[in-house]
Amino acid sequence: MDPLSMEKAMIKNMIDKTGKSIDEWIEIVKKQNFVKHNEIVTFLKKDFLLTHGYANLIARKSK
Repeated sequence: MDPLSMEKAMIKNMIDKTGKSIDEWIEIVKKQNFVKHNEIVTFLKKDFLLTHGYANLIARKSK
């Protein structure tokens, strides 16, 4: 699967896997006023127990 197809599949499955849509996650992240990508990833993994893949995708989309 190419990277774009993988990203689309992750976004499609995000509600089932994480309980929230990509838009809901972006809203949560933006409220935190993070500056660095890694801060977002660490926050999502620590506070919401997301996998690195989902945390990284949300961090990239929230920029």
